[in-house]
Amino acid sequence: MLQVIADNVGDNVGDIAGMGSDLFGSYAEASCAALVVASISSFGINHDFTAMCYPLLISSMGILVCLITTLFATDFFEIKLVKEIEPALKNQLIISTVIMTVGIAIVSWVGLPTSFTIFNFGTQKVVKNW
Repeated sequence: MLQVIADNVGDNVGDIAGMGSDLFGSYAEASCAALVVASISSFGINHDFTAMCYPLLISSMGILVCLITTLFATDFFEIKLVKEIEPALKNQLIISTVIMTVGIAIVSWVGLPTSFTIFNFGTQKVVKNW
């Protein structure tokens, strides 16, 4: 009986750890791909370092928002009863969404240039005031 319980617990821990590492791997690969694409775009040609680092700026903003949301979860919305768990989680989701939306708008305003060139199958299109 105890062997079965220990086996199930071990399987669940392994599955969750595997999913976490898969998610992190996919996230890291997507960030690296975005950096490569930015480096071969007009941002890289014009040596616009801030625009090339835009994917990293978004990731950094996500880390800051995560820390702020954690403060809300641990200090401001203390959970004392079981029925308070769901509203607290919903509040955290709303808070992180609002802060991240504002943060991404600020990062986009600061990090992206007012105009850039898109190369589309040999033709060039200048995008202004995105």
